[in-house]
Amino acid sequence: MEIKKRLDWLDAAKAFGVYFVILGHLVIFNYHTFRFIFAFHMPFFFMAAGYVWKKPEHFKVFLKKCCKYYLIPYLAITVIGLLQCILLPLPGHNLQTLCNPEVLESSFYGGLPAYSYFGSAWFLIAMFWAQLLFYGMMKLNEKFKKYIVILLWICLVLFAVFAKDIVSVIPVFERLPLKMDSALMATVFMGIGVLLKKTTVFEKGKWYLAMVFAVVGAFITWLFGCKWNYYVNICDLDYAKEYNYFIAAIGGTVMLFGLGYLLKKSKVILFIGKNTLFIFLAHQAVYELVIYCVNKLCNRNFYGQSMPLNGWSIGISIVTLAICTLLAWGYQKLKKLFFKIKNTKGETAS
Repeated sequence: MEIKKRLDWLDAAKAFGVYFVILGHLVIFNYHTFRFIFAFHMPFFFMAAGYVWKKPEHFKVFLKKCCKYYLIPYLAITVIGLLQCILLPLPGHNLQTLCNPEVLESSFYGGLPAYSYFGSAWFLIAMFWAQLLFYGMMKLNEKFKKYIVILLWICLVLFAVFAKDIVSVIPVFERLPLKMDSALMATVFMGIGVLLKKTTVFEKGKWYLAMVFAVVGAFITWLFGCKWNYYVNICDLDYAKEYNYFIAAIGGTVMLFGLGYLLKKSKVILFIGKNTLFIFLAHQAVYELVIYCVNKLCNRNFYGQSMPLNGWSIGISIVTLAICTLLAWGYQKLKKLFFKIKNTKGETAS
């Protein structure tokens, strides 16, 4: 789950990944851009998690870390997001939507606080289940013969691909609770990340290989994710042509790996990459504020998720990323100060 020595190029790749998340959420109704970005932007983060996977020594310690980094933050952010509907209301994010039973069901059962500024928090709960499921799959890998493990992975892939159809057969539920069904596909992508790690090709240290990865990966993503596929969204269990989705997701991940290696020496990009989770969770609230300011100052009428791909959406996405980065910097400073005070008090008490 954790890695002692960070991979600079992977951190840089995460920085590009989180920027695509921000831009993608601004232009959801832009046909081609949306298809391209959603083909890989979330699968990339799950593959990256698989790429740096390390077998935990003790399950209890592993479970505690999963709760600390994913489950507890999800619950806290969900509550904060709902309170924000009261304290900082906006159209679509207000007390009226909060009083809707479907909103509460979506937030606390469905794992998607969609009617708050923190709808992206679904990633946390999906990653929580994916980490646990992946741990189980890796334990099975140690206990059973190779052909049985391959069969189990094939079953997992099929279950992940057809989860929406399988679960809908159950009379009571339309979806599994707390994004467990999205976690099935997330686990598959973590497995792909492990396979990418085993190739060792991304750690060769050749800039021209990184250039090839970036260009070829982008082309594959455009071809299989934009040209030959339709609406896909791991959060909604929509994969359209599943085989194209897998190819496009891998292509986009390879593209980001290449971009990350090419710009791994940038301190700003590395900082963004190391704080992608904070930026990921904060970006919706920030871009809503940025859009609000742009509309007021420039007499515009922009709305999040419905912007075209143009100078305005790119500019707003860059400003959003910059503000989120500054917030992350402040958060890190406060966290260091907190631990410094805590350690000082501990030394004084001793």
